[in-house]
Amino acid sequence: MSSRNSLALFILIPLLFIRWGWNSHRFINEHAVDHLPAAMFFFEDHRSYLSEHSVDPDSDGDPGYYHYIDIDHYPEFFTGQLPHEWQAMIDRYGQYTVENNGVVPWVIEWWLEDLTSAMQNGNWTNAWQLAAEMGHYIADSHQALHLTVNYNGYDTGNDGIHSRYETKMMDVYRSGISMDDSIATFWDTPLDSIFSYIDDIYPLVDLVMAADDRASAVDRYYGSTYYSMMWEDLGEVTTWSVQRAIVDVAALWYTAWENAGRPYPDGVVGVNEFSKPESFQLFAYPNPFNGQTTLTFQLAEAGEVSVDILDLTGRLISTLSTGYRGAGDYRLTWDGFDLKHNAVSSGVYLGQLKTHEQSSIQKLILIK
Repeated sequence: MSSRNSLALFILIPLLFIRWGWNSHRFINEHAVDHLPAAMFFFEDHRSYLSEHSVDPDSDGDPGYYHYIDIDHYPEFFTGQLPHEWQAMIDRYGQYTVENNGVVPWVIEWWLEDLTSAMQNGNWTNAWQLAAEMGHYIADSHQALHLTVNYNGYDTGNDGIHSRYETKMMDVYRSGISMDDSIATFWDTPLDSIFSYIDDIYPLVDLVMAADDRASAVDRYYGSTYYSMMWEDLGEVTTWSVQRAIVDVAALWYTAWENAGRPYPDGVVGVNEFSKPESFQLFAYPNPFNGQTTLTFQLAEAGEVSVDILDLTGRLISTLSTGYRGAGDYRLTWDGFDLKHNAVSSGVYLGQLKTHEQSSIQKLILIK
């Protein structure tokens, strides 16, 4: 089967083999919340919703070709000659060809426009759903096998690789993927940025096929040895692609919010309403809290920074971060555990943000 030769047939086939595994979609949306700027702290309250509904596009009846693009169907892409705008693509190749080879970059653009509009209009119920679904399509476009005609290895003797790589291998090793502490940035030209990361991720296609060849030669029944060898070869690049998906989901949520005029849902007090952005201050939300609270802060200049939890006597309870940080927005969480990972009792604690020159204290109220 080449380039999903029959579009009608492809749409009828269950989507089980053409998606990042559901657990990976949930993982990506959940962690994207951690990479938003401090001013978007209100997304924390909807983390579970964004994670849970990240898989809705796999069962909502929209076309299967929304989830991928066979970018290697277009040699012009690799010479920088492929148009990015939807109408330009249709004019050059025809709508059937474009749809038959996948439209995920433009789906992300369409969802971004709808999300921006929903935020502008204060329709946050719709906004949360659109944000969750957009995260799904962004994640799909960070999975290398969603970017190639040879998506399931039929052309190279790697039949069935799609599910083995994105679902079965990931279900075993996903929990070991580490997170960085980068904060999402605004995208001036989202569609160009989408094609840029597609260009970066596409080379993983050959790496996946080569790893499958190596591992299946040793374990042709695809047992634990096969997946161990696959992760040995692909763990680093797969971690990189998942981390990038997480930050890029956050970037497009942030871009929608900025384009909408930085609105807040009803009842939510924005960071800028109680603090100047350039001020050196630690905030916590929710507070009081039960379970965990998110601490956010902004640095106008780079430098050595520590964020600690103290009791009311000044005794150190936990260190959330220490070391050099660049200027920007940061977000950390405290789950109510001390340095020895023992749960602390209900009460009042102090969050302390400190540099060589400044210090900020935020009272934290833990209720169990």
